[in-house]
Amino acid sequence: MAHNKIISLILIIFIALSLTACGTLDMMVGLKEENNPDIADLTDLTDFEIVDDTIGEEALEEVIETITVTVDEAKMVDIMAYYEDENGFVVPVNTEIPWEEGIAKATLRSMVVGSETEKRIAQSGLNGVIPEGTDIRGMSIKDGVCRVDFGKNILNKATYEEEENMISAITYTLTEFSTINKVELLVEGQALATLSNGYAISSGFARENINLYGSSDGVNYTVYYKAPDTEVAGHYVPITFSAAKIANPVATVVEKLFAGAPDDTVLSNNIPLGVNLRNVKVIGDTAVVNLGVEAVNLSEQDYKDMSSIVVLCLEQFDIGEVEFSIEGLSFEEAGLYFEDSNVTPVFNQY
Repeated sequence: MAHNKIISLILIIFIALSLTACGTLDMMVGLKEENNPDIADLTDLTDFEIVDDTIGEEALEEVIETITVTVDEAKMVDIMAYYEDENGFVVPVNTEIPWEEGIAKATLRSMVVGSETEKRIAQSGLNGVIPEGTDIRGMSIKDGVCRVDFGKNILNKATYEEEENMISAITYTLTEFSTINKVELLVEGQALATLSNGYAISSGFARENINLYGSSDGVNYTVYYKAPDTEVAGHYVPITFSAAKIANPVATVVEKLFAGAPDDTVLSNNIPLGVNLRNVKVIGDTAVVNLGVEAVNLSEQDYKDMSSIVVLCLEQFDIGEVEFSIEGLSFEEAGLYFEDSNVTPVFNQY
């Protein structure tokens, strides 16, 4: 009997321990699920796929590209290139392009329609003169003569006048470089007599007659005028005139400027209405521009506009300074006290 009691007691203890263990296990599982509700059931891994994670590698590549950009690649250089405006005038443009060996070729490429530089400048209403897709195949410079070999697309101009402007722009652009005085053209390595619309290119070109107005006979000289301002910018335009003879080139240019722009153009001389020119004298390297009495009514802004275009016109001569007077009196003696703006304007900068 005692033996049966012992067996019964052992069974009771075993059952109690089993129930306690199951409750504890259930509680632990419940705590795990309660504290980590986002843990997925990983018992079924039949759809699991190992993929190539390249995110870290892409980030590393970007960092490497940024670090390896050199100073030379980031260096920019100022250039003077010639573009065409909506009125058909060839216009000098100050801009900058990335530096590279053969900067003259790079400058010409900036004038090709569709190039990055041309697209940027075109937003200001000025367009490249070299047809889209034109290659600069080669260039040599010897004894001041620059020979340029263009791809066949340079023949894709629509009119004779467009060809004339293109050659003028190319010539003026290249002769901005001190080592170049004359330009010769080849097309696909061949010397041609004319371009597609008949403009002759059989001989070399010198820096002359940009935007020629009238005959080229006689002595030529250049005067700058102002094109109408647009929503984004305005620009100065060089016009070439000729005369039978010129005694005082400085006086001739200033007199032509004050006489006004040609009537059949949209240009203006930027001289305030009613202000007249009495005379121009050159003393040493100083040009003295003597105005009529009407100039006593000048505003400071009028004076700055007038001074800028006069100084720009005289930049082609060895003039170090421009002084203005009114009937022989200095501005101060005439009662005008303006801040000196007698500096060459940085014109047509884009």
